[in-house]
Amino acid sequence: MEAWTICKSIHKDISIPPSQWKVSTYQQNCFKRHDTPPFATDAFTAPGTALFQHWIRDSYDLNETSSSSSSTPSWDPWTDFPNENVMKFYPDISDDDAARDYYTLWYTTSVDVPKEGNRRGHLTLHGVNYQPIVYFDGKMLQPYTTYSEDDATDDHDTGGMFIRRHYDLGLSNLQQLTSPSTLEILVLPPPFAGTPCKEACTTRDCQGGDHNIAKSGAIMQCTAGWDWISPTPDRNTGIWDEVEIQWTLGDVKLHDVWVKVSNIVVENESEHDNDETTTTLPLGDDVRVSAWIDLTVTATYHESSNRSIDGSYSYWIMPYSIHLPQSPELLESSALASGTIYNVTIDQHAADYHLGNIRIPKAKLWWPHTHGDQPLYTVQVLFRSSDNAYESRVDTAFGVRTVSSETGAASKSFTLKINGHPIFLAGGNWITTDQFLRFSNSYQRYYNELTLMANAGFNSIRVWGGGITETRQFYQAADEVGMLIYQEFWMTGDNNGRFAGDYDWPKDHGSYTRNVRDVIRKLRNHPSLAFFGGGNELYPTSKSPPRDVDEQIRMYIGVYDGTRPYVSSSVTEVGDSFDPFDSLAPKDGPYGIQREEDFFDRNPGFTSPLLSLDELARNVSIHDVKNKCAPGRNIGFQAEIGSVSHPELESLKRFLSSDALKSFPGCGVSCSQIDQEWNNLKWLPFTEQSGLDYICQFQYPPASNLTIVTRMDSIEDYSWAAQFAQYNQYNALVQGYSHRMFDWHSAFYIWKTSSPSPTLRGSLYDWYLATNGGYWGAHSGLSGGNPVRLVFNRQDWTLNVVNTLPKAFLGTTMRWTAHSLNGTRVGGDTMSIPDQLNGNHVAHLEYKLPWIQSEQAFMPELQNILLYRIEVFYRDEYDSTIHNTRNDYYLTGPSVGSESQSRYALLGAYRKVLPRVRLQVSCAADDDSMDIVCKVDHLQKEMIGIMTRFTLVLDPSMTDGSDNRILPSFYSQNYITVLPGDSSYVKINTTNEQKQIWTCLPDGYIGVGTRKRGGFFLMVSVDGWNVEQSTILIGCTHNLATA
Repeated sequence: MEAWTICKSIHKDISIPPSQWKVSTYQQNCFKRHDTPPFATDAFTAPGTALFQHWIRDSYDLNETSSSSSSTPSWDPWTDFPNENVMKFYPDISDDDAARDYYTLWYTTSVDVPKEGNRRGHLTLHGVNYQPIVYFDGKMLQPYTTYSEDDATDDHDTGGMFIRRHYDLGLSNLQQLTSPSTLEILVLPPPFAGTPCKEACTTRDCQGGDHNIAKSGAIMQCTAGWDWISPTPDRNTGIWDEVEIQWTLGDVKLHDVWVKVSNIVVENESEHDNDETTTTLPLGDDVRVSAWIDLTVTATYHESSNRSIDGSYSYWIMPYSIHLPQSPELLESSALASGTIYNVTIDQHAADYHLGNIRIPKAKLWWPHTHGDQPLYTVQVLFRSSDNAYESRVDTAFGVRTVSSETGAASKSFTLKINGHPIFLAGGNWITTDQFLRFSNSYQRYYNELTLMANAGFNSIRVWGGGITETRQFYQAADEVGMLIYQEFWMTGDNNGRFAGDYDWPKDHGSYTRNVRDVIRKLRNHPSLAFFGGGNELYPTSKSPPRDVDEQIRMYIGVYDGTRPYVSSSVTEVGDSFDPFDSLAPKDGPYGIQREEDFFDRNPGFTSPLLSLDELARNVSIHDVKNKCAPGRNIGFQAEIGSVSHPELESLKRFLSSDALKSFPGCGVSCSQIDQEWNNLKWLPFTEQSGLDYICQFQYPPASNLTIVTRMDSIEDYSWAAQFAQYNQYNALVQGYSHRMFDWHSAFYIWKTSSPSPTLRGSLYDWYLATNGGYWGAHSGLSGGNPVRLVFNRQDWTLNVVNTLPKAFLGTTMRWTAHSLNGTRVGGDTMSIPDQLNGNHVAHLEYKLPWIQSEQAFMPELQNILLYRIEVFYRDEYDSTIHNTRNDYYLTGPSVGSESQSRYALLGAYRKVLPRVRLQVSCAADDDSMDIVCKVDHLQKEMIGIMTRFTLVLDPSMTDGSDNRILPSFYSQNYITVLPGDSSYVKINTTNEQKQIWTCLPDGYIGVGTRKRGGFFLMVSVDGWNVEQSTILIGCTHNLATA
């Protein structure tokens, strides 16, 4: 396909495509894109939404009819996020009919037709919102079904954002190959777009605007706006996912090869018996199994006569590769298993063909990244007719693993099992990668985000029901990274009856369930897809999802998948009637800042046991609840638990104006008291209900109380305090849930770990893929995915060791030291760990960390703060190598708690009064991999380097003062504590695309280009809470000892 041409929809009559318009009309209403930006390759196959087309046209300054052509501020619609000065030029689709027409566009392109004869074209639209009208060479096409007569109910296209649509382009005509063919696609918006909140309104009222968007069905409800995101003006109308054209030899097209693991047996442990799947499989990346798979493929037949076709199916199963050999000989030479089924007859328009139960020898198991490796395999299926006149092939990647669930014996909650082992799910909620779906076809963007999640130690993502069903590229990245995905369908309690809207929505149940059915078929081979959910916070289950919809979903999962669990709702209702088979939990939340010690409660932020709304209204006491341990009285599976978040200052400067930066919030203020830009970006206060402001706890001099209007001295102080506060929050959150793993909790998902737009709430890394203090607090609390991690209970100061693997480790010793902020050691202890660390178990050590009473000579009037460094050492049962995990905590005495407004004023004084700490840092890159290692030494005799941050940057002298961070970058640790005498290592990695342009410059340092021709250095910037800022050149020779 060539670059897309975009045309306004000027005719109400959809039977007149642009190719049939008058020349003058065409020229006035169409523009041809010339895609050259970084994502241009993706844009050819996924051209993007209607709003994106208007942005591109306006960026060309073609002086079209839109008033924004000459007025829109200069920006790059490919790589920048639009601010309000851009967005004010574009109407909301709900404004009037003209606005709806504005976002109803034709997408046209030319298609090269093969010069060989007997080639039939097949068009697949992988994602169109909401309904496409397709023309090929002036002829309107109807989508064809890939379901057999038994399964294809009414496949008339009535819309939906997530269903694939298949079109027959016909046979190539050798007499008409002098010019390319023309493909034209008109995209109609959703029938019910909803109206966003226009004025100040309550949080609940803003969840989906006026809620009418839920009438449309299979659509992103959050495009009408939510309390964490502004509305999307076009509701993402357009071609948002891949446009694929394939040419087959003859009239047969293969689709949706299905790999269903039916049995797995560990080799050399038993006779091969494929009658029943082995329930529990051993850990270990060296484990080899025999896996039996049921292999099925769908074929469609497009010959108009009733003539049947005889032929054969061949298949080859091999280790995964992006580039597969095409010849049967090469396929055979690399295959782990192969075969041919002869005497096949194709005589139906669409049918499924079972190719057998096939054994794959010496296969490796797929695991989430916290438990093992992610080996993938590819199967390719070829149909060839007996007379060689017809040929089609299809392939898919898959992994060998089992998935199941159970109700935890202690937690009484849904517990996911992979390869027979329970997995403690530490996850994040996900909407999508970009509000305007610009990166929906970018594997690299998805891979970068999932790698950030994995590096922090998270092993699961919940794709929230008010958002999207993610694309093949997302799931491919999840397969390779080793992330478990909980995918919900497109309903929310906010708009589907529970809190607003109607229980019977969407209006067209058939259209909705056809989208569901196709999503199941499309995603079922991905090992990362763990289980499905019916929607977000739906209740009661007798009404939501609607009974017929819920029954259809269950039926489709059984027929087209047959392996994955399904739950109707994320949460339902508190009380004794709660059913863990219908939903994951009775309640979710809360979402604001909490006392760190509260995260170690049974239900953080709520009572234990939970009380229903009716019981709260009747002032029922928790002591009057009879069955306090019933599943409906506690949150065992936490689908949403949130806190505050705040981007780094460099990101703030990218999306806030200079005036807004100067108007940062004061201490203890509410949303109504802050700058409008901060409010528009959904700022969430760092203040709890009592009025305690967690940012201003770091203020120096401290405020005596918050009745006096005060704030931090500068945006720099404010931002650093926000990083510190959220570091503490998320460290406590992940440790609080981990310390009662499988006892109280089977899973927790942070709301949210990422955001599809720049925002001041709900993300551990921002839209630019820059991490924040909250990310590194979670990273420390999860030990970056280390299977053995230390937990310090903030409530009772006890120590715990969590082992997340189903295998035992031998604990050796626990060691802690306490230090004043000037670096002086004031206490410590070492103790042996007598018992082994059992698998999937938390060892609650009989040891309580003491508070060391010590004099604080500097600013004695302030509350003393000590750094506690705690380490645990352990080894594998069959390996003598000693491993360790370490956490640092800045603590005040247990009698102080977190209620003091001046709790961290001493830290503020160390930042504001004393000289900065100078650290000695040297960095070098491996000549081949370009992976960077920095060694940091603290050679001073006193003063801790607090929250020391490393940032990979372009040479500041070669930039104009704009954000010079290289994003994304992946760090082994960050925001670290460096004690006097410490030596530490930080490993830095980034994307292959970035590293491909790096070189060793003549100066002996890593850079881009050449120094003689405008090249510039890469550097590592080092700063921190009280650390002197410096930039370090990166040596070409990797001569540092690794950590």
